[in-house]
Amino acid sequence: MNELQRKYQSQIEELVAAARRLADLGFATSQGGNLSLRANENVILITPTKVAKADVRFEDICAIDMTGRVLHAKEGRKPTGEWPFHLRIMQKRPDVKGIIHAHPPILTGFAIAGGDVMQRAYLPEPVTEVGPMMMVPYAVPLSDRLAENFDAVIHKSNGFLMENHGAVMVSPEGLKHCLEMMEMMEAQGKSMIVARLMGNLKALGKDSINELDDSVIKARNLPMPGLPGGVKQLSDIFVCD
Repeated sequence: MNELQRKYQSQIEELVAAARRLADLGFATSQGGNLSLRANENVILITPTKVAKADVRFEDICAIDMTGRVLHAKEGRKPTGEWPFHLRIMQKRPDVKGIIHAHPPILTGFAIAGGDVMQRAYLPEPVTEVGPMMMVPYAVPLSDRLAENFDAVIHKSNGFLMENHGAVMVSPEGLKHCLEMMEMMEAQGKSMIVARLMGNLKALGKDSINELDDSVIKARNLPMPGLPGGVKQLSDIFVCD
């Protein structure tokens, strides 16, 4: 164990546990998906490329700085090629500690379908904890263009769908919270499909969203989804008819 691994041992263990849990949930198959964790203001721990999340080990975890320079990678390992959008999010959202990109089947289906259906409000908890699943326009994976495409929406929510690609969840609390929010949104997606099959996918209206704003967010002094100070009221970030 080198100096960096000793210094950030607990954070590396958190990252490994989250990667394996992601695989257990079926949200990342084969070598897909990637995770990162902010260790300090200039050290980002990140999963390696070409390693199945179920197989990630402590020694596999890489470290980069906020410019993308590799600070640590064992021989034969290098950071995921999608590190540009992880860093872009970290730069635009200094409050974010953990990021998970994965391919949960239901959320990824919505990412393929496109549209604003996941930017509407359906259930109270996802509204207040995650915010809308904002759509990020398609760009080639690993590209700087994909990273830049987050700029227009990254301050508005904690959940995102990358068009024809997958889902991204960010959290100021860490990776365990990221996983919980991703599970929550995947479950909501299943419920939405059932509602659609039953003939009535009904979203909450602006008045109901404002009530959640007053009775949950403000009454309990909870943080708004998105960049601190970036969202004034929930109805500003959801699509309402």
